[in-house]
Amino acid sequence: MISNNKTAGLFGLAACYCLIAMHIYWPNRGGSGFYLPWNLVGGLFIALFILGAMLLSRPPLAVSGFFNRLAPGALILLLPLLWAKNPWLSEALPRLLGLTLGVAAYFALLQIPFDRLRRRRLLILLLAATVLEALLGLVQYGLLEPGNAMGYNTVKNRPYGIFQQWNLMASFMATGLALALYLLSNRCPLHRGVQWLTGGMLVLAPLLLIVIASRVGLLAAAVLSPLQLFMLYRLNRRRAAAALLLLLAGIAAGLLLVMLNGTTRALTVAEPIFYRLAYWQEALRMIAEHPWLGWGYGHFQHDFLHHFYTTHRSGMESVSISHPHNEILLWGIEGGLLSLSGIALIGWGLWRLLRRTCALPLRPASWLAALPILLHMMVEYPLYLSAAHAVVLLAILRAGDVRSRLRLSPRPQLTLRLLTAGLAALALPYLLNGLHSALIVTAVEKTGLRQFAAMSRVMTPTPWQVRYDYDIQLQRLLQYPRTRDPAALLSYQRWAENEIRVRPDANIYVNLMVTSRLLQQLQRAEDLQRQARRLFPHDARFKE
Repeated sequence: MISNNKTAGLFGLAACYCLIAMHIYWPNRGGSGFYLPWNLVGGLFIALFILGAMLLSRPPLAVSGFFNRLAPGALILLLPLLWAKNPWLSEALPRLLGLTLGVAAYFALLQIPFDRLRRRRLLILLLAATVLEALLGLVQYGLLEPGNAMGYNTVKNRPYGIFQQWNLMASFMATGLALALYLLSNRCPLHRGVQWLTGGMLVLAPLLLIVIASRVGLLAAAVLSPLQLFMLYRLNRRRAAAALLLLLAGIAAGLLLVMLNGTTRALTVAEPIFYRLAYWQEALRMIAEHPWLGWGYGHFQHDFLHHFYTTHRSGMESVSISHPHNEILLWGIEGGLLSLSGIALIGWGLWRLLRRTCALPLRPASWLAALPILLHMMVEYPLYLSAAHAVVLLAILRAGDVRSRLRLSPRPQLTLRLLTAGLAALALPYLLNGLHSALIVTAVEKTGLRQFAAMSRVMTPTPWQVRYDYDIQLQRLLQYPRTRDPAALLSYQRWAENEIRVRPDANIYVNLMVTSRLLQQLQRAEDLQRQARRLFPHDARFKE
């Protein structure tokens, strides 16, 4: 555990991330996981926090009932790595590294003693982070001009804050709204700063949720807000009335903006729901076919696409996806019942943690603020797209958890501290190099690979290894008309044949067909075209 006088530095590190680093825009080319620079930044702060907590902590270390199920559950999820093979392993490793860092971060959080005041300060810090994002969303909606530095689309005009994805912004706003209502339920007088934060979020969150028109965000707010208002009413009718008035003001402002500027999205359009249902049905079929150990880590993107067009003669517009839009189904497809048992163990621990504050009569609980993110994980993959969501989720769960002493002798506890600190220390240079690679690769790709010399500064291994290899091979292929070097064709072919086994991509299929023809492998080119026509039925490049 960490003594009280040593926690200020760790809280300062958390405040630096939540109030500054979380909200900095980084140029990027899209994607998920470590392909998003702000996820690398979030990972760096997580690793620094783990390292600091492990260096400052002293026996006895602390655990909790939830962590005692989270840790073995995560260990079960890591077991399929023992038989995972290349090239699929490269697809699974970033996700598993994120999982390991998350578990280590929760263990680090448990070493900090949380009395009522510290718990409240942590939740206020998280609320401040959501308010800052709300203000950024308001600026995007009302002030940004076309061609702005953030690349914000002022025509669609659906605010996404720093996240570049509307549903992420919506679940973050719903989380902030739940935090605000929980903090209002405190029986003590509210500090003026807290009054401004809670009041601002009660107005801004419903306003932005209406403007963004995200189903998952609106659903979370619509379910939680009435329940939390009812709890608040039982404790403090005056605050409940004020909160209701602010909420109604935010709703009215959002509806007014929609009437003046038009709707950003029709909520009644059923197409996204249709797509998700199709994905989930196909995922269940795949789990049924390989129920025990799954299809293998890293296999989802390739095997889902091939499996879908095996069971569907005519496909939807595109099913080339990297995630089934449900976190449980992803682990079930790739790891089978083995991985699902790990998920079930974590879910059991989560249920026990939530149930502890669920007893009737209903009373306010901080964990309610985690529900928007947990709900979002059932319809998309927010933790891969936003490290901020992962940090907020872990912090909220920790705020509602109760610690206990780790029942081990001092030497094993020292070993555990050193292993956890070692993991964080190894992750730091890897993530820093990823950020370095991200800036270089993004800049080169923005020039259309014309200013390619900067690529020599990329150091491997890097979280951007797959993207780096893609650009290297494509550059060599583009140089072929000038160099006429058959080695460039053979190199691209070897790389691309491996790549489509993991990440089927229509552009790679096109280039591989051209390369095969240039190498006089006409039969292989025809086979590739036939396969691509089945996998990408709406792509005109593969029509006969």
